[in-house]
Amino acid sequence: MATYQQGVLGDFSGKVGTVIGSRWRGKAVLRSLPNKSHKPPTPAQQKQRNRFKCIHSFLTPIKDLLNETFGAPVKSKSRYNLAFSYHLKEATIFNGVDFIIQYNKVLISMGSLRGFEDVVVETQENQPLKLQWTDNSNQGMAYADDRLLVVAYAPAIKQFACFTPTVQRSDSAYPLNFEPVFQGLEVQLWAGFTNPQKTLSATSCYLGPYTV
Repeated sequence: MATYQQGVLGDFSGKVGTVIGSRWRGKAVLRSLPNKSHKPPTPAQQKQRNRFKCIHSFLTPIKDLLNETFGAPVKSKSRYNLAFSYHLKEATIFNGVDFIIQYNKVLISMGSLRGFEDVVVETQENQPLKLQWTDNSNQGMAYADDRLLVVAYAPAIKQFACFTPTVQRSDSAYPLNFEPVFQGLEVQLWAGFTNPQKTLSATSCYLGPYTV
């Protein structure tokens, strides 16, 4: 690998000939193309690739959200990178055939804000699911104007629904009005808070599976 400072071509990204231009930790770098391997992966390598594929497929649809809500960037690692690393280590399990997501370990936000108190999901026939909680904005790192964040995932159609309303911590309730495609399906639910500037987040909580 080599770094370069505004050479005759300036910075570039992508493949040119036998080198690849990119940025690494804020520096322009050149890397030689890796040699292609014709060896089949070992069972351990294939297992790790399958784990990566599982997490990548699950998190990619909410990448933009995680880049706003998951912790704080560390040097060259984005919030999404941090979320990917966490879920790779904590939120997958091997079922004997392949890797699957452990929904109760999934986090859609992480940070130092205080989380929910006494949060419940109210279900009534022919009524939308309703999230209710106790306003705890009189406690440390909990503010009345913190914004609600709710994410739902329907495994049957592999689709997310993200709710980022202007509802505040002090409002104590919010009805979840899903699009028609989710009607009658089971969804996994998570909820958290962010501050209005989206610079701080609360570590989200798993609410469980519910039928829309």
